[in-house]
Amino acid sequence: MRLRTTTSLALLAAPAIALSACGGASTTTSTTSTASPSGSASASASPSASQASAPDPTPAAQGDVPGVTVAGTKDKPTVTVAKPPLTTKTTTAKVVSEGTGPVVKASDMVVANAIFVSGKTGKTLEDTFSRGTPQQIPVKGWLSGVAKGIVGQKAGSRVLVAIAPEDAFGAEGNQQAGIGPNESILTLVEIQKVGFKGEACKVVTSPDGLPQVTAPDGKAATMKPVTTPAPKQPTLYVLKQGDGPVVQVGQTLSSQYTGMLWTNGTKFDSSYDNGGQPVPFPIGVGRVIPAWDKCLTGQKVGSRVLVVAPPADAYGAQAQGKIPANSTLVFVVDLVKAQ
Repeated sequence: MRLRTTTSLALLAAPAIALSACGGASTTTSTTSTASPSGSASASASPSASQASAPDPTPAAQGDVPGVTVAGTKDKPTVTVAKPPLTTKTTTAKVVSEGTGPVVKASDMVVANAIFVSGKTGKTLEDTFSRGTPQQIPVKGWLSGVAKGIVGQKAGSRVLVAIAPEDAFGAEGNQQAGIGPNESILTLVEIQKVGFKGEACKVVTSPDGLPQVTAPDGKAATMKPVTTPAPKQPTLYVLKQGDGPVVQVGQTLSSQYTGMLWTNGTKFDSSYDNGGQPVPFPIGVGRVIPAWDKCLTGQKVGSRVLVVAPPADAYGAQAQGKIPANSTLVFVVDLVKAQ
């Protein structure tokens, strides 16, 4: 299993706006070549795994944001400050339009678009609507004020948030992002989805149609291929149910795993072949293949699971070492510890 290079909201124009200070403002441009999901890629801009244990954000005060107008079109909204500078001492959220989806919780991953505007100058700092690039970020990975503004809101909503300096970059500001000391920020967030991009993980209760695997304790798993078509969406089957806590987005998950090709059962990677120790990696934050993020979050520590990763939720059209392009992958994963 290889870590993936990731990008986070606002990394292109204003690298540190969406992410809190502990999430970091820089990104890496290469993936690790080792089969282990640890190593140099841990310094990427993905939100810190420690955010899973951080205090949940307190929902922002609800109210109007005087002097700020939201206009434009559905696909290209605008946020205008009538008379900058605008300052606020309390982070305040206003629902511009309410969705009908599930309510956002602090532990959730969300897919969202956002515009960030300087309260001091009224200039747009970042706009993912205009680029057509909604981003997938854990709630706790956002700037504190944004997290406060979207917690408790429904998916599908557009929320205007006036962020107080203490919930942004405080007295230091952020020169790289063009934000001065003690500057308030405005953001319009469209919460498109609670969860991950693409199709969700399908959890099945029967192994019918899935490869038959043999997974002895302490050894790499093996599998007997099947002739049935591979699933088109990431799929999970619980081989052994654990009794530990549920794995949450943003935690560091330690696991033992074996990866095999759906077509012929060829093993391409196993933690047992690389020292035999459980391998830690951030989960749910885009640092591993999407099938792992989608399927392993929500499972209990102590479980052994079978995960099928179709190409779109694995490495797609890009070959990876022993993995041919457009391969469906099969993993047997033991969830050892999450923290």
